[in-house]
Amino acid sequence: MRILFTASNWAGHYLCMVPLAWAFRAAGHEVRVACPPQQVQGVLATGLMPVSVLDAADMMESARLAYWVQAINTPAQSGEMPLPLHPFTGEALSSVREFDTGTLSDFWKATVTAVQRSFDNAVDYAASWRPDLVVHDIMAVEGALIGALNNVPSVYYGPGFIGTIETEPGLNLMSADPLSCFEKYGVEWTRRDIRYAVDPSPAAVVPPMGDALRIPVRYQPYNGAQDVDPWLLGPIKGRRVCVVWGNSATGVFGTRLPALRQAVETAAQLATEVVLTAALAEVDALGALPPNVRVLRNCPLELILPHCDLLIHHGSANCLMNGIAMGVPQLSLALNFDGQIYGRRLDPQGATKTLPGLLFDSEAIDTALAEVLFDHRYRRRAIELSESVSAAPSAAQVAELLTTLARSGGLTADDVAGMVARWEAHHKEVTEDIVSEVR
Repeated sequence: MRILFTASNWAGHYLCMVPLAWAFRAAGHEVRVACPPQQVQGVLATGLMPVSVLDAADMMESARLAYWVQAINTPAQSGEMPLPLHPFTGEALSSVREFDTGTLSDFWKATVTAVQRSFDNAVDYAASWRPDLVVHDIMAVEGALIGALNNVPSVYYGPGFIGTIETEPGLNLMSADPLSCFEKYGVEWTRRDIRYAVDPSPAAVVPPMGDALRIPVRYQPYNGAQDVDPWLLGPIKGRRVCVVWGNSATGVFGTRLPALRQAVETAAQLATEVVLTAALAEVDALGALPPNVRVLRNCPLELILPHCDLLIHHGSANCLMNGIAMGVPQLSLALNFDGQIYGRRLDPQGATKTLPGLLFDSEAIDTALAEVLFDHRYRRRAIELSESVSAAPSAAQVAELLTTLARSGGLTADDVAGMVARWEAHHKEVTEDIVSEVR
């Protein structure tokens, strides 16, 4: 069977789909990943086959432009926000008015052309390769068009916390067909037409899914691979805090983020060791660091988090899901609007705390960090959330169900319930065997 994934050029949206793609490959299916050229190396690193037929505007430029728009529309009394970077060059601005808006016309024309070309290329490739099933990420809905034109099922794969039909302004990305890419091929489509959605969100924080059939999946952390550093194998003394500041945060907001510096310094005062994994440019901008701060470059979180008492990050769904999967309490200094929305949905569960990362408030950061690090209730709720996620069906189980979908053309809620019941029975049996062996 041929399985086609369509992935945008935002790495985090692809990484969460990798375990499912591996599961299809392990089951003997042929898997290919349609992606923009910028994503080719990332796909190759996962051992899968990229097909660079998609196209899109540069994601960093688009994100910087969105922040520039936010900055010029933010009232002064709402708090001091860092100046945005130049949307297209990434250089520091001395004023929001320094950006020449006359250059936007060319940007929008190039964006429209890229998006339309991406859909056309995707349609042409699918006509040649003839997939039996398509799985698409939140921003690569070319997969939905491929499914409609080839009369094969298409499945939305969410990163966690983002549903098919969103009630929050700004989260409903590509909600309809603004550039008539579907209409060109005689297909009427909005996100309300998504029929199947694979979602790793904890059961207590399921996002709005509209009429889509939600297929739960266990979140399996994947953030790249590297040689295991021997220090990770040594004994842990005292508390360890992990601080993550991804490349996307630096690329969009630059290195002038005092909230990060405050979090690192406070964590170093309260914990025995702080592990900072970030882009080198961000680390260099921090200057001299306390002696108990260990700096790593983009280290896979699955190597670090099992030994940590607290995770601090910039609010991405990927970081949140990694922390949840490994049962670690979290402080999210959310830089984007979506991170703050995730916080509003997740914080009531008691395992996380969210603050706006762009509005620097040293006292609020210090108080929140100490609370999450020392209040045992955060740890207990984090472990409970982790157990909830680990009880969801594995990627292998979901791949098997989606294979059934490709063969039959449809799934029902009973099919999903049956998969969940079978997995829960297996999970219970394995757990009981482990307990018996320990006793």
